[in-house]
Amino acid sequence: MERHLQAFPFWTQLSAKEQAAIRGCAYVRRYAAGSLIYAREQECLGLMQVLSGTVRSFMLSEEGRKVLLYRIAAGDCDVLSASCVLKKIEFQTQMVADTDCELLIVPAVCLAGLKTENVHLRCFLYEKLGERFSEVMLRMEQMLFTRIDQRLAQVLRRRADASGRVRATHEALAAEISSSREVVSRVLKRMEADGLVRLGRGSVTLLRGAPSAGCRGKTD
Repeated sequence: MERHLQAFPFWTQLSAKEQAAIRGCAYVRRYAAGSLIYAREQECLGLMQVLSGTVRSFMLSEEGRKVLLYRIAAGDCDVLSASCVLKKIEFQTQMVADTDCELLIVPAVCLAGLKTENVHLRCFLYEKLGERFSEVMLRMEQMLFTRIDQRLAQVLRRRADASGRVRATHEALAAEISSSREVVSRVLKRMEADGLVRLGRGSVTLLRGAPSAGCRGKTD
């Protein structure tokens, strides 16, 4: 625990009393892949550091559609689940364990008082919040201005193993690019007809190298 806490950039700028307060409230929790970590209807979680595994953050529409915002991996921190301790900041996200993961959490109730007294902690929270907003804005820009087939091709190239195989269902790929399974299936079938990919059960294999930015036919 002490080693993980000392990894926070602001740790050495805390007083002995402030360090003791965080030690007394911080805890480590493990989540199995697919487990819900944080939802908008729950109480504010707090500052979160990923010790192992990967966490996915997304927004959920009233119709149940998931819009992926970003992922955080081992060594990364997240403060959106602690945004309730920052004045006039409200960001409704949900977080799920992408893989089995282990998280170090400093509860929001612990941060609330400390960030008021310590400018270094407060600056760290706002700096990380700014980084997350930048990631979310980039994601929104891609959704609005990049074609579905281009976004799907980017994901396939990124997730392909050495043999060019991507182990993912159409539904998982749809969640990755914030689209629907039906649209992804149509685009993949066009890619297969163009000889760019070969579709299998729960997998997509890239042919002739990674698919380019697009495929023939109308773009969804």
